[in-house]
Amino acid sequence: MTMMNEFFFLIPLLTILVYLLVIGFAIYAVVTGLRLAKERNTQLKAIADELRRRP
Repeated sequence: MTMMNEFFFLIPLLTILVYLLVIGFAIYAVVTGLRLAKERNTQLKAIADELRRRP
C-alpha cells in the first residue's frame, strides 16, 4: 500500500513537469521564430537596398 501512495504522490509532480516542458518549448519556439524573422528581414532589407542602387 505504501508503494501505491508514493505513486499517487508523484502524479502531480509529473503533471507539473509536463506543463513546464510545454511552456519551455513554447518559449523556445517563439524566440526561434522571432530570431528567424529578424534574420529574414535583414536579408530582405539588403536585397531591397541592392535593387534601389541599380540604375
